[in-house]
Amino acid sequence: MTERRKVLVAIGLLVPTAAAAHLPRGAAGPHGGQVQVLGPYHGELVARDGELTLFLFDHRDRPLDARLATGTAVVLAEGQQQSLAFALPADGAALVAAGDFRAAPGRRVVVQVVAAPAQARFTPAGLPR
Repeated sequence: MTERRKVLVAIGLLVPTAAAAHLPRGAAGPHGGQVQVLGPYHGELVARDGELTLFLFDHRDRPLDARLATGTAVVLAEGQQQSLAFALPADGAALVAAGDFRAAPGRRVVVQVVAAPAQARFTPAGLPR
């Protein structure tokens, strides 16, 4: 096999692997949260009792600096809604919001991020931790 043919075969083997590495909507992300599309980004929402952590990724699933964004979350549970503002921790790795809620099955969270405006709906409590 010629050198050129070896390179073409190697590229052909790598392309499906790269496509499979893309995080699909609703999948578990690298931090254990649910992944959704947020406009041109992907967001991974990790929900714990009283705290939401939102990690942002580009379209190739590379982490983004959260210092470039602001956002809000609305937690919908038991017929009530609670609006929360995301704050930025010192490390800038994610946006964090705190509130009075339990991360339980059936909870829904609507997240809006402003950098390039985007919105997504999550059901994070339905994922294994």
